[in-house]
Amino acid sequence: MRVVLSLLVLLLSVPAMAQTEGVVVRTTVKPEQGVVLGQHVRVLVDVLFPGEMPRPPRVSLADMSGAQIVRYETQATTMSDTIDGKTYAGQRFEFALYPRRGGRLTIPAPSVTILNSSGDIAGQLQGKPLELQIAVPPGVDPTAPVVAADSLTLEEQWQPVPSNAFKAGDAIVRTITRVAADVPGMAMLDLAFTAPRGVRVYVDPPQSTDQVSRGALTGRRTDRVTYVFETGGSFVIPEVAQPWWDLSANRLRRAVGGGATIAVASAPVAAAPGDPVERWVFAAATVLGLVSLALWSWLHVRRWQADRRARWLASESKAFDDLKAACRKDGPEAAYRTFAAWRQRLPRPEDAAPLAEEIEAALFAGAPWSPDRADAFARKAEALRHATVRRERASILPPLNPAVP
Repeated sequence: MRVVLSLLVLLLSVPAMAQTEGVVVRTTVKPEQGVVLGQHVRVLVDVLFPGEMPRPPRVSLADMSGAQIVRYETQATTMSDTIDGKTYAGQRFEFALYPRRGGRLTIPAPSVTILNSSGDIAGQLQGKPLELQIAVPPGVDPTAPVVAADSLTLEEQWQPVPSNAFKAGDAIVRTITRVAADVPGMAMLDLAFTAPRGVRVYVDPPQSTDQVSRGALTGRRTDRVTYVFETGGSFVIPEVAQPWWDLSANRLRRAVGGGATIAVASAPVAAAPGDPVERWVFAAATVLGLVSLALWSWLHVRRWQADRRARWLASESKAFDDLKAACRKDGPEAAYRTFAAWRQRLPRPEDAAPLAEEIEAALFAGAPWSPDRADAFARKAEALRHATVRRERASILPPLNPAVP
């Protein structure tokens, strides 16, 4: 019986072996050497059939440690080649690799699914893994997201302009737009928006609008932040900077948003009442003031409610609720956007680096994402949140028994 079963398996595998016989899987990278941290590396996988290609194959790359692998093109490129005097036809599949650490990286072997002319699976093939040496440029911090490109621009806009007249309670919106060649928007640095005492800061989730044209990627990231002036005074809004490695000039550069200095007027002080002959004017003014106070109180309550809602929308708790909601019902894209907003509001955003690698693997490297994985990701985030909040509270509270000098 065992012999019969073995013969049946062998007979069933003969058609699949015939479909994959002679198929060539070839993997190359561009550039092959001199790659620096954060640089776009083209991973090209050629699948070539002797004679004619019955049907375009399917090609995938597994997750890899220390890098992101993204495929931007949905269609492969048809090609032909001559190998040892024989004509081959097939397709070229391109993946974009972004190294996230220095040293030697191993690019996993591509997995190829061969299809017959009817579209059914006819066999499986594996390519060969490749080794790639990644250099860390001088002056570059390898612990932060590194951008290596031929060009990068940073544009800063204010609405209204900082030279306008401001008073306590007014707000100004700052928009930072970064555009880089061959770098996705989500790979750019999370900017730290700070402000002096007396100014509240509300940061919107970042927006990435990448574009691919004829295989060339242009990454665009937009960050928007609102500053609300609580009191009068002169306030210096600090600059923000995106460090990047210029591949053309082989040097480290900084794209800077210069910030602004904004003058804010204080609330006017009411004048004291005049002589007795003017008391009737004062009385009339008092009545008008009471009416105005009632109106102001109503407006103040409305404003207090709006400010309270704004604080809630900008709070870490709201950002974490959005993350849990995205993990319950949405894919990795929504989970990544809400995770990025929540991480930025943590006291120590670097504590969430392991979670960032996990969600980036699902979004950029094609790692599996399912409701169970999303639920597990949300639980990890909640555990990190509780640990961070306890540590932050412990650092704020004074000791119960302070030492007496």
